[in-house]
Amino acid sequence: MVSSFTLNNIRLCLAFLLLITLSSVIYAEQKPFTVTDLANRKITFSEQPKRVILGDSRYLHALSILDQDNPIKPIAGMLSKLEWVDYGSYLEYQKRFPEIDNIPIIGRSSADSFSIESAIELKADLAIFSLDGHGPNARHANTIKILEKAGIKVIFVDFRKAPLKNTPISLMLLGKVLGKEAQAKHFIRYYKQQLNKVTTTISKLSPTQKKRVFIHSRVGVLSACCETMSRGMMADFIDTAGGNNIALSVVPGVAGIMNQEYLLAQQPDVYIATAVGSKGMPKESPDDELPYVMLGAGVPEKYAEQSLHQALIRYNLTSLMAFQTQQSYALWHGFYNSPLNVVAVQVVAKWLYPEAFQDLNPDATLQYFFNHFQAIPLTGVYWTKLSKAVHE
Repeated sequence: MVSSFTLNNIRLCLAFLLLITLSSVIYAEQKPFTVTDLANRKITFSEQPKRVILGDSRYLHALSILDQDNPIKPIAGMLSKLEWVDYGSYLEYQKRFPEIDNIPIIGRSSADSFSIESAIELKADLAIFSLDGHGPNARHANTIKILEKAGIKVIFVDFRKAPLKNTPISLMLLGKVLGKEAQAKHFIRYYKQQLNKVTTTISKLSPTQKKRVFIHSRVGVLSACCETMSRGMMADFIDTAGGNNIALSVVPGVAGIMNQEYLLAQQPDVYIATAVGSKGMPKESPDDELPYVMLGAGVPEKYAEQSLHQALIRYNLTSLMAFQTQQSYALWHGFYNSPLNVVAVQVVAKWLYPEAFQDLNPDATLQYFFNHFQAIPLTGVYWTKLSKAVHE
């Protein structure tokens, strides 16, 4: 028979052990940690952030990699509505997460439009900004100082300036800060495997074998011909896929204009448009004909191809040899600032060197990304080409 004294001792011991365990858990959760962001800044956190400001609404795709159940939940506010910059994806997120429409918008795409006052009022504890591009960047020291003084930590990521180098680093940073390191590592392993499928083959090409490529960026945004990318962003995809970007030698900086006469004189082997349009996107008037190439969530293949054909006609580019030889293509513009960018590299590599990449399957890569790393299903096509039927 157990005495009451012994039972009391047992209860006291169990209570003591429980207290120690709870204290250890609390201590572990609150243990400070330090990260280094893409601007080479060291930031110390006392705990994982819970309310996040996105410097670009398209970073929702990155948050989805870390949390497919509800990437919307931690977002306290963001610059630019997703429907303004990626209408098709917005519709898919809205179907599953109607609360996306309740997220406060604290600016458009420019740094000047960012409202510091609104950001502080949101009582966020983290802001995720781009190293370069939309929203405040690493050069906006005063903005960073004000936010951090208000208790909002700032980190910089990069899917745009050096996308293929910095995507894995950015995802590891986000995984560490948001307590999702296992998910980040899973993504990075797959990402590197898929990139290696291209780079190991391309490394064997000689410079004389490289196809000459023209990137027609944001088709339909400008009426004049033709905006292009020369460095960073999608230019990196062309270089990594073994292409010779004809803008590199004549366009200073990261982007610029290449006039139609020069383009027709140069006659690139391959023409690649970037598509900023989405099926069903709002128009100023119901009778308006949208001038964009259409790709991305919810866009059917036939609709995408037709939009590419119409764009080439509209810009008077049907005299290009790339059009005549059925080497005219289009990519979803969103790849330029997305951690899914490696899919675009695979697509371009297969367009440029179909024989060398017969076994490469970008469709399967994209499907895997959506199945395992996105909170929305894969709908629509993200690249297209002009079929023989268009030329007949």
